[in-house]
Amino acid sequence: MSSTQKATAAPGNAGTPALHLPAPLEWIARPLSRLSTSLFNLRAGLLSDSLVSVALIAAGIRYGRMQPALAALTVLCGLFVFTFLEYAAHRWLFHGNTGPFRAGHDHHHVDPLGYDALPFFMPPLLMCILAALFALVIAPGYALLLAGAIAAGYAAYGLSHVVIHVHRFKSPLLRRWADV
Repeated sequence: MSSTQKATAAPGNAGTPALHLPAPLEWIARPLSRLSTSLFNLRAGLLSDSLVSVALIAAGIRYGRMQPALAALTVLCGLFVFTFLEYAAHRWLFHGNTGPFRAGHDHHHVDPLGYDALPFFMPPLLMCILAALFALVIAPGYALLLAGAIAAGYAAYGLSHVVIHVHRFKSPLLRRWADV
């Protein structure tokens, strides 16, 4: 099976032709698809996810003039929101009938060590957009802190996800956790 077939074929859909996009979208989709399945994208994603979370949190603290208790509550809310968003995306986007999202995630289940991820620049971009949307309804410092906490949850999830797939744990308890 070629690498392009691997990236588009989902388990149980062997032999099903890949989804073809209209010509104007193909010139965007093909390079993004190649980028999304590269080691560079994995490394750049881990780095950019971590950096954007630190930048948003630092900006929130620097420009927020926040009360410590309310800032701590904002961070806890951000981590909770991340947990909900991750569950919702995993459940309905990656395991739903969503075409390329489902195909890429199904491929990840077949080859957990493969490099299937969103293009590295998309999550940080989405986190910045989220911060701007939050700033429409709450004070900018808290909006930055909330988005930064969500981004930190995403970065921590990404790092732990990579670790459980590439590291062979010696402890039976950690091995069981990594196999789940």
